[in-house]
Amino acid sequence: MKYSIKTICSFSVFMLLLSGAWNQNAQAQTYYDEEIRGIWVTNVDSDVMFSKAKLAESMNYLAEQGFNVIFPVVWNKGYTLHPSDVMVEYFGESYRQDPALSNQNRDPLQEIIVEAHKHGMEVIPWFEYGFAASFSQNGGHIVQTYPHWASKGTDGEIVTKNGFDWLNAIHPEVQDFMKELILEVIKNYDVDGFQGDDRLPAMASEAGYSDYTVELYRSEHDGEEPPFNPGQVSFLEWKAGKLTTWLGELHSAVKAEGDQYIVSLSPSIFDFSYREYLQNWPTWLDSGYVDMIHPQAYRYDISSYKQLIRGLVGPNPGSTGGYVKPKDRKKLAPGVLIKAGSNTNGASYVKSAVDYHREFNIPGEVFFFYEGLRNRNEFVGDTLGKYYYNTPAILPFRERKLWRPEAEIVNETDTDVELSGNWTVANTPAGYEGRSVKAEPGNGATLSWLAEVPKSAWYNVYVYAPYSNEATDQAYVEAFGSEDSASVSINQRVPANEGWTHVGNLYFEKGFTKFARIVADSSSDNRTVFADAAMLLLDRKKSPDVDFEVLVTDLEDEEWENRTVQPQKTSLLQNYPNPFNPATTIRFELAQSQEISLEIFNMLGQKVAVLNENEMLSAGRHSILFDASHLSSGTYIYRLKSDQQVISKTMTLIK
Repeated sequence: MKYSIKTICSFSVFMLLLSGAWNQNAQAQTYYDEEIRGIWVTNVDSDVMFSKAKLAESMNYLAEQGFNVIFPVVWNKGYTLHPSDVMVEYFGESYRQDPALSNQNRDPLQEIIVEAHKHGMEVIPWFEYGFAASFSQNGGHIVQTYPHWASKGTDGEIVTKNGFDWLNAIHPEVQDFMKELILEVIKNYDVDGFQGDDRLPAMASEAGYSDYTVELYRSEHDGEEPPFNPGQVSFLEWKAGKLTTWLGELHSAVKAEGDQYIVSLSPSIFDFSYREYLQNWPTWLDSGYVDMIHPQAYRYDISSYKQLIRGLVGPNPGSTGGYVKPKDRKKLAPGVLIKAGSNTNGASYVKSAVDYHREFNIPGEVFFFYEGLRNRNEFVGDTLGKYYYNTPAILPFRERKLWRPEAEIVNETDTDVELSGNWTVANTPAGYEGRSVKAEPGNGATLSWLAEVPKSAWYNVYVYAPYSNEATDQAYVEAFGSEDSASVSINQRVPANEGWTHVGNLYFEKGFTKFARIVADSSSDNRTVFADAAMLLLDRKKSPDVDFEVLVTDLEDEEWENRTVQPQKTSLLQNYPNPFNPATTIRFELAQSQEISLEIFNMLGQKVAVLNENEMLSAGRHSILFDASHLSSGTYIYRLKSDQQVISKTMTLIK
């Protein structure tokens, strides 16, 4: 895909905003918003992680609905879901990977990375269990191997809370172990960051009485014993401070690997998080230790949910209070519960939640969890795709740059394929887009894939391997970079190999080039060679500084573009900025061409400004600049009136 920068002089921007309509050329382009559209993918109450085909289908579905960041679980129940040398070092070879996945000889994290990045979605691995060793297993193999890692309560026993058996998150060995697990993923995979949750960094507040912690407390308090009450205010503060200090060290260690890595955290709602799990996350935000934060605002009735949101950002859209200060608002995407066991929140709940977020200028949300999106739960994902995520969006952290461009994929039927010899269409196996082609060895058949390399950078080359009982076990594929080449032999008779196979990691110069080839005559078993799609996938680990320009709807600069997708309903959006001084942009969507009026009233009901009066506007998204220089500080009502309806919202002027 190709992107271009569209520049408009300041005067033109003002005039376009004032008129409320953009030119036709602008409407034909693709625009990106800055929003966090996330989903957690688990290995509990879900079968997505346990099938390569289901995993690929789920990523396709999420991309179709407009999601842009995936949080796949990689650590729970004392195991990593990916192969881990750190686990081998600490616990032995039998703990290299969760047995359910090692028995399949699969790495679901790598599979998710390929399938998600292919669509331009970011991947932030989720270390779900954090500092919890096990669930109702007295610490499991972790504490059995390292008994001194266990957290202890006043009774001297391991602390178990809500079923989770806790490690001592203050112990330096425990902290180092967790840091090593996280950095191993950052170093070994082309991921986009990491995520902790209500167990990382965290520890049950009842803990604090292990030998190590007691001695540390004594050394820092002139020999005093820790308070017998684990919830004593100063003791809570001391324990929580240790976790905050460690988070700062972890943040520095991750950023040392590359500033592009997102530190994402999903704590409990404050101050429950602090009292129960020592998570002082407002301090984490103030300290700059978090790039994205997703407080778990899990409720089953929408009124309670909205109450939690007001606690996060303040009682009304113009508030500067709440636990998330205005400067950190772009980092906020609340965790929304859509499924937990048999309990679900459906489409109506989700629409109300997302509408409330946008009213309060909250730039996104993360849903728990994937299985709550599909037909089991009112097709919540389809609702999001239709009404909210129907235009592309990049993460606010990316500073208006397209961090994950979609992969360059060339299918066997595309014009950018060169064929020699005798290839015939094969409807079985189905292949990447419903079919593949095949050739018999001995007739000089080759198939080469060509593509337009968008930027000079490092790319991973993949080919899609069909599976067939008729196929060869030695399909030979070559990849050609600008400076080097790579090759791989694929056994196409093994079902597990069906899907994307990595050929090589190579540097490509920008421009049109032949990047891969499959050779039928390399098969010495005289079996059929199948060929399908090939893909160039940008390697961000090795090319972090390559920029892909894209025009982003920049609310800070008071731009708001008409979308290429027609709005489904007429709506009045929250003004931005809010509070404002002296000007703000008022935005609204029209589902069809209609005559509208936009007026401003004070709280006494007196009309103080008319921005549009009985003006016919086309369907689409519109923006109007409102200059309130002549008005005094206070709350004002802006009202959109049409033949069909009247919609009002409030805004706050602060001088």
